[in-house]
Parts: sequence; structure tokens; C-alpha cells
Amino acid sequence: MRSKFTWIMTLLMALTINFSFAQEKVVSGTVSDATGPLPSANVFVKGTQRGVQTDLDGKYSIKVNVGETLEFTYVGFEPQSRVVGAQNSYDVVLAEGQILDVVQKDVYRRTTEKKSVMAVAGISAEAIEDRANASVLQNLQGQIAGLNIGTGSGQPGADSTIILRGVGTINGNVEPLFIIDGVPVDEDGFRSINQNDIASVQVYKDAAATSIYGNRGANGVIVISTKRGGYDEKMEFRYTSQYGYSELQPLNMELMSSNELLNFQKRVGVGYGAALSDTEIDLVSRQNNTYWSDIFFRKGVTKSHNLAITTGSKNTNNFTSLGYFEQDGIFKSTNFKRFSVRNNFSGKSEDGKFNYSFNFSGNFSRSNGMNGAGSNQIYFAPFRAALHGLPYLNPYAPDGSVTTDGGIAPGDISGITVDKAPYVLLNSVDMNTNVNDEIKILTSFAADWNFAKNLTAGFQMGVDFSGTRALQILHPNSILGPFQVNGTNETEYGGSQQEATSRDFRFNSVTRLNYNNTFGDHTIDATAFVEYNKAHLDGINFTQLGLDSRLVGTGAAFIPGTTLHTDGTQPYIPTVGSTKVSEGLFSYFGNFDYDYKGRYGVSATVRRDASFRFIDDNKWGTFWSVGGRWNIDQEEFFSKRFPQTELKLRASYGTSGNQRINNAQYSALNRTRNLYGQGATYNGSVGTVATQIGNTDLRWEQTAQSNIGVDFGFWNNKLSGSVDVYRKRTTDLFQPTPISPINGTSTLDTNIGSLENKGVEVSLKYNVFRNQDWTIVLNANTSYNKNFIRDLPESYDGIVFSNGSTSLIEGSSVETFYVVRYAGVNPANGNALFYTADGGLTETIDDSDRVNTGKSSYPAWQGGFGTLVKYKGFEFSTQWSYFADLYRNNLDYGELEETSVIDDGSNRVASTATAWQNPGDITSVPRVGNPYGAVDYINSTDRYLEDASFLRLRNVLFGYSFSKEILQDLPISGLRLYVQGENLLTFSSYRGWDAEAGFRSTDRGNYPTPKIYTFGAVINF
Repeated sequence: MRSKFTWIMTLLMALTINFSFAQEKVVSGTVSDATGPLPSANVFVKGTQRGVQTDLDGKYSIKVNVGETLEFTYVGFEPQSRVVGAQNSYDVVLAEGQILDVVQKDVYRRTTEKKSVMAVAGISAEAIEDRANASVLQNLQGQIAGLNIGTGSGQPGADSTIILRGVGTINGNVEPLFIIDGVPVDEDGFRSINQNDIASVQVYKDAAATSIYGNRGANGVIVISTKRGGYDEKMEFRYTSQYGYSELQPLNMELMSSNELLNFQKRVGVGYGAALSDTEIDLVSRQNNTYWSDIFFRKGVTKSHNLAITTGSKNTNNFTSLGYFEQDGIFKSTNFKRFSVRNNFSGKSEDGKFNYSFNFSGNFSRSNGMNGAGSNQIYFAPFRAALHGLPYLNPYAPDGSVTTDGGIAPGDISGITVDKAPYVLLNSVDMNTNVNDEIKILTSFAADWNFAKNLTAGFQMGVDFSGTRALQILHPNSILGPFQVNGTNETEYGGSQQEATSRDFRFNSVTRLNYNNTFGDHTIDATAFVEYNKAHLDGINFTQLGLDSRLVGTGAAFIPGTTLHTDGTQPYIPTVGSTKVSEGLFSYFGNFDYDYKGRYGVSATVRRDASFRFIDDNKWGTFWSVGGRWNIDQEEFFSKRFPQTELKLRASYGTSGNQRINNAQYSALNRTRNLYGQGATYNGSVGTVATQIGNTDLRWEQTAQSNIGVDFGFWNNKLSGSVDVYRKRTTDLFQPTPISPINGTSTLDTNIGSLENKGVEVSLKYNVFRNQDWTIVLNANTSYNKNFIRDLPESYDGIVFSNGSTSLIEGSSVETFYVVRYAGVNPANGNALFYTADGGLTETIDDSDRVNTGKSSYPAWQGGFGTLVKYKGFEFSTQWSYFADLYRNNLDYGELEETSVIDDGSNRVASTATAWQNPGDITSVPRVGNPYGAVDYINSTDRYLEDASFLRLRNVLFGYSFSKEILQDLPISGLRLYVQGENLLTFSSYRGWDAEAGFRSTDRGNYPTPKIYTFGAVINF
């Protein structure tokens, strides 16, 4: 009996032991480096989709089976792994160095840099959060090789143009696809996104990375992940606050003073100074010497507050944030405000096989701006007035305040002269309204279920909603108000109000089935997807002419349309309009990844997309890619000889598409159809006319890209980085082709021609020194891109010239300047000289003498570099960015050096005084009264075509983090104080306020980028 009992107990103990080894348990610990805890480090269960991130104190907690392997990774550190045994706690200290094992996760897949075949670059939250820019995209400039951020306006919250690896199309969409937490979003909506919510930004560059996005990946993909909580994480708070101010960049040109301008006018016998004596000039100059930039621009205040709350239980975690951001523009009356709320919630089942997440972001932004940037309408161009204002005009009212009208009464047509434009603009700034509101909602739900061994099903859906309202009011009591109804000041009521509202709803859903298995030295990961996208836009707008001045802004100021004017007409009838459009895409595709021993890997993607823009025979596009890698450092022959070296070689080739014909989500929706509209016909009667001839052959643009790259780390990754060489070729370009006007139109949209981008990208990081007290790190990146058009429609004979200064030329970059070369001034008569096409000289501008300059408004070189120095609690960092080999027409300087006319109500730059006067004079400025003006030079010559290359100190920061010992008696766990500056130094030969102007070809009175100084605090508790 006893032996039988012993046998049963032994069996039960064995079963219990076997069961315990298969049972799940929760393990926890801390991930740190030599100096302390590492927040947001990745902890994954090897071979599964299960993973967590460490909290602000570097702590983690995860459910795992005994015998499984935990993998610990963090950007810039060597990964480590631990096999889970009997103990319940695993503390890990990561060593500086490894950069090849960072997790890469997008909408469709997850891998690590070590096993990735893709060209991907990323930056973490630390590189972008707590910056003083309203848009997070501006913080990326200079930080990623090949990524060009062009912000053409200093208005807070202004949109940026993003170009990755060169311009990939002529008329289609040029910007990358943006993904936030798995949801495709509008590339122009980032002013409403709170950058302190962002955890990481990854930029996907080559075909292996972008082909899986098919119809939207031709220009690259930028994947943004927001912050999340962690499982078994105590509740923590992070409060951040900033306060500071912004100011105007210095003007890199010398304007004339009152004395200089009046004496110049007297010398040439034209203008106000021509009739003044020397004594009178001296008196006027001492009375007023106005620098109008000081009147129109100001120091603007920046302030922000953000509160983030993270918490987690055994099976759920949560991240919640509240944010407020406000920034005054440096131009009077311009500012930006944003309110934001975010909640990211995640959960899982007890066994960890079912995971789900819900993300919600609600944002409201309001921008008070000024229209007229770049305008040639003198009385509606505020930034031009700040440059051109006459220095001898008095900017002050009798009480000493800045004037709001210059003594000009509303409707006084005799008082509105070009020299009084600054007064008119100051009046508009003071009285008129220009407000843009946006409600931005991003929400998504995702779930995956490991329903069988090695099989996981997943689903994700998301919504990007934007509701906008634009309001512009020109006050009836403003100087220009009485002229708005019919162009005269004779109507009883003046002023105008324009209002437009829109709703943009974009829906995306992705369903997937994944198979992942490791057998021996082989790992296979294969996924099939189905994706659906649908977008709807509707809006309404109206313009009301005639407002009751007593009720402006109340909504009740409109003069009824039935009101009769003195001549019996009804001039107050509003005009209204509306729009309603939709677009959609359907896709199915698959991805396959194979790994052998961590040494070799292959990845392949095939995707089929259906676009509504094309007829059934052309709507399906097929895109694919294949990529491979060789982790050379895993080879025995290499690792023995170079034990502290990381080296990976990768290559890829594939295709992606573009179906956005005119670079907008809802543009060119019906180009395959014949369209008709209402128009005047014989004897003025109303009839139906052809407005568009459909082209049923219209189809996808397609971009094929090849890429070879190397990722490396030397001396235990003391020096690490990557080098990529690529070539992108876009075929079947969307282009208008000339046809006979007898068809009712002169062009037809077609797919003709191709262009190419090829270049090289280099990224480097050097850990100069690191110990318990010190960290010194240098980083740099640079890229060179050669863009050129390979083919144009035969009917253009290799060049598309539509007047202006730029053209499309086979063999040259997009937007190449095609102009007559300026040769200086004829010393005999003071007229401007130009080179003929064959190198001769002429005094006449003729289109036949235009030549290809080889200069473009898009940069060939782009990059940045920076430093990070830490000593105990102190930190100092800098980040520089640069553009090189790009050009821009400087119409601002051209108009300020104008000599064809003098008495035009504008100031001049000092160089104008060197204008030709007598035979034999050698100068670069033509005589007063010469036949060509600034606009002639800009449109037709290279006289004011300037090198707009620049090097800018994008950000500099000095901070101090208090130690836990100092804070131990306080109710807070962390305190960091810092001061920082944005755009503090700029080195450029470009003459103006700002060399940074996006990628436009001409500058004329544009809003300059400001300097921003802020003080900030970060409190954890």
C-alpha cells in the first residue's frame, strides 16, 4: 500500500512540475544603462507578437511562459536576451553600441533593424518633443538623410512640403504617405497634432519598405507612433510647460534711410526729394527715419502646457494626455492656438493570445493670419509693405501710438496712394478678420488573435476627420471697406465677409492573416492582407458684399439682398457655392519574410490596388518588391576577425504607384469622362459647352526603385551609421498634352514621359566618450539627389515652357530656371545688357535667348549634424540643418533695386544709389528710366536668381535634471529645467529675411521664419 501511495505521489509531482514549466507567469524588472533607467525600452517575447515598453523609471512587467526568451532592445544599445526560468525578476543593463536591433513596426509588419531588408531611418521622442514649433514636421528638418522639409511661411502652424529622395512626379502627388498609429492621415493636418504625444517617427525610403503601401508609397512613407502605457505600471504623471518669445530674423539687405532716399531722389530729379533743398531733406530725415519692419513685426509670446498620465494593470494599460499650445506670430495680429486630448488604451486576454487597442485624439486649432503673402496687390500685401515702406513717413498717431490709418478716412480715394500702402495695411491688420479653425479627430481600433499555433488574425480600422472653417471679414469702416461692393465708394454699405466650411472624412480598414514559424535555423513570416480606403469631402461657402458696421462679427451684419441701391440695383446679393466629392481604393496583397540563422534574409511583397480614377481596364495596378540582406557580422570568418564590428549589407528593388493626378486627395476625379458646363454661345445666349475631354487611357504613374545599403558599427559601435545608394524612375507621368483648340480645349491629360532621381545618403553617429558621469555624442547625416526629366511629350520637343522663369527640360531637374542671362550694364548708355543664346550681347530681352541654367528651386544637397553632451544632471545639445545647391528668384530685392521707375512709393536698397549716371560708369545697376522693371528681370532673366543655400542652427538646448536624492523629500519623482532656441543662427548669401522659403521659385513679400527662445520645465510625479 505504501509503495502504491509513493508511486501516485511521484506521478503527481512530475505532472505538477511539467505543468508548472508550461504555465504562464508575470515577470518584471528594470532596464537601464550605465547612467540609470531607460524609459521606453522594448521588451519582447521572442518569436511572438507579445511585447511591452518600460515606464519612465525603466520598469517593465510582462506575462511569459517558463522557457521562453525575453529580448531587450533600445535605440543605440546592444540587445540582450534572458531565458525565463524559476525567478520572477530580470534586471538588465544594456551596453552602448548596437543600432541594428531597433524594432521597426508599421501598419502591416514588425521586424528589427538587424533582420530588416529595408532602408528605414527613425528618431525617438526625445528628438522632437518639447520643441517650440507648432508643427511636429518642422522638428524633423535636418535629422534624417534624404528628407527635405520645406516650410514656406513663418506663420505659426503653417503647412510644410515634405519631399523624400527628390521630386518623384511633375503634376502628381510629391509628398510621402503619413501614418499615425496605423491610420493614413492628411499630410497637411499636422498643425493640430500635439508633438508631445509622439513616441517615434520612422521614415520608410526604399521599395522594400514602401511597396507594401502600393498606390500611396511612391514618395515614401512616414510612420508616426504615439505614446502608450505599460502593463502592471503604477500611475504616473508628466507635466511639461514652456514659455518664451519669438522675433524676426535679421534682414540680409541694406535699406536706404530717409536721408539716403531723399538725396537719391533729388540727385535723379524724381520723387518727393527732388523738390527739397538740402536743409529740408535734413529736417525731414531728422523728423522721421522709419524702419517699417519694426512697426509691422513684434516679439511674439509662446506658451504651452501638457499633462500626460500613464497607468497599467495586469491586462490593460492606458495613456492620456491633455495639451494647450499658443504662439503669437512675429507679424502683428497673427497667432496660433491648439487644444488637444489623447487617449491610447490597450488590453489583452489572460493567456495573452488576444490583444486589442483603441486610440483617440481630438484636437482643435485656431489660426489668425494675414492673406497676401507673395501678392502683387500692393494694398493687400502686408509683408511687402514692411519692406517697401518709405522711411520718411510717420508711423505714429498724435497720441504717440502706432497709427491705425495714417489719417486716411474710410473711402477716401484721394488718400489711397501707393506711398501710403503701409497705412492701409496697418489699418487692415487692426480692423479686418482672418481666422481659420480646424477640428481634427484621429481614432483607430486594432485587434489580433493568436487563434492557433503560428497563426494570428488581425483587424484594424481608423478614421481621420477634419472639420474646417475659414472666416475673412473686411470691415466696412476700414480704409478699403467702402470699395468692396462695386469697386467704388458710392454704395451705402461697404465691407465683405467670406466664409467657408468643410468636412473631410477618411476611413481605412485592414484585415490580415499571419503565419509565423521557426523550425531549426529557419524562420518564416507570411501575411495576407485586404485593405479598404474611402474618403468623403463636402463643404459650403459664401461671400457677402455689404455689412452693417454696427453688427460686424455677430452673424447679423449682412445687408439683405433685397435692399436697393440708389440706382435701383440690388448690389448686396451674396454668392454661394458648395462641393461634395468622394474617392476610394481597394487593395489585396501579401508579404513574405524568411530568415536563416540571423545571417540571411529575404522579403517579398505583391500588392494589387484598384483606383476609382481610372476606367475598369486600367483601374488595377500591381506593385511588388523583393529585398535581401546579409548580416556579415554573423559569419564566423568575420566575427572572429572583427569581434566588435556590426555589418549588414542589404539590397532591394520594387515598384509603387501614384494615382493622385494633381497633387491633392480630391483632385482630378473625373479625367476619364467628357464633361460639359454652362456657357455663353451665339448672340450671348446660354448654352452647353464642353469643359473637358475624357481620356480613357489614363492610368497609374509607376515608380521603380533600386537600393543598395550598408548598416555598420565599428569598435563596439562607437562609430555607427548607414550608407544608401538608390535610383528611382517614374514612368507614365501625368502630363497635359497639346491638342487642337477646335476640340473646345487646348490640352488633354495623358500618361507620357518619365523622370529619375538617383542619389546617396549617409548617416553617422559617433560616441566620443561615455561613463557614469559623461556622455558625448556626435551625429551627422547628408544626402545628394540628382533629379532629371528623362522624357517629355514629343509635341514639346524636349522643353515645356509656359512663360515665367522655370521650365521642364529633358535632362534637367524639375523646375529648372530657363532664362536669359544678365550681362550687366552698358557703360555707354546705362541700359541693361543680356547674353544672346550664342554668347553675344544685346539690350533686348527675347525668349529666343533663353538658356538652361541647370539651376533648380529644389536642393541637390540636404542634411544636418548635431551634438549631445551630458555631465551628471547637465545636458547641452545642438542640431543644425542645411540645404545646398538650390536657387530662387528674389523679387523682393529686385523691386527694392528698381530703376526703371523711381517715384513708385517704395523705399530702395542702398545699392540703388550706384545706378549708372554718366558714359563710362561701371556698375551693375542700370540707369534711372531704363526700359525693364523688376518683374521683367524675374520672369525672363537670371539677374535676381540667387543661391538660396543655407546653414541654420535649428535648435540649441541647455538643461539640468535634478537627481532623485535632491528630490527625495519632495512629492515629485523628477524635475528637468531647460532653455532652448530655434533658428538662432543662419548663414546664407541670400538677400532677404529668410533663406528658408519652401521650394517656391520666387520670393515676394513672404512671411519669414522667426527665431524662438523658450524656457521649459518637465515634472514627473
